[in-house]
Amino acid sequence: MAGGMKYAALLVLMASLLAAEADAQSPSSSTPVAVLAALPPAERQAHEELIALRVAIQAAFNKVGASGKVEDMEALLKFVHPDCLLTAMNGQSARGKQGILEYFNRHMINKDHSIAKVQHEFEADHLSILLSPDIAINRGTSMGTYSFTDGAEFVVNCRWTATMARKDGAWTVIAFQFGPSIFDNPVVDALKGWIYKGVGIAGVAGLLAGLLIGRRRRTEASTKA
Repeated sequence: MAGGMKYAALLVLMASLLAAEADAQSPSSSTPVAVLAALPPAERQAHEELIALRVAIQAAFNKVGASGKVEDMEALLKFVHPDCLLTAMNGQSARGKQGILEYFNRHMINKDHSIAKVQHEFEADHLSILLSPDIAINRGTSMGTYSFTDGAEFVVNCRWTATMARKDGAWTVIAFQFGPSIFDNPVVDALKGWIYKGVGIAGVAGLLAGLLIGRRRRTEASTKA
């Protein structure tokens, strides 16, 4: 009985340690709270605000990505600097809130738009690098799920880089760029599939054409004979 009680107590202790380790992680990032607590107050506050900004942007981005509503896009744009530069997943670029809104309308609102739904999960590689008290840069990974109006769906893993600036007491994004891989990319893989399929079809067509031409020539030769 005593041995059983000791074993149960050990399990409780292990569970408590695991819970404490989980609690030591910020719910909004993978950065341990202890790391932030060790920073000078002003620097810690800046990082906490930047982490909160990334979490809020992801929530707003995914909300508009699911709804496709302009009013939800307006909620996302409040985190964007008036002169923000965006390089999107497809390589197109936009400048400022109006340019980003036009890009959104073109791909999710206007007639013949291509994207039905998009969701992203953004992770930062590390705490933002503070170039000054009001300028920060960061990088990370993102897994994006794109659903298209033609029924196609792709999951794309990519890199991102961002520059943030504090304006009127609040952090905003002044530049953001997606960096999908050209080697590990489902869109590229799909294109490869179509290329290989096209080559195969062309090969079969060429073979059939050759057979028909050969048969015609033999028929003409036998007729002349």
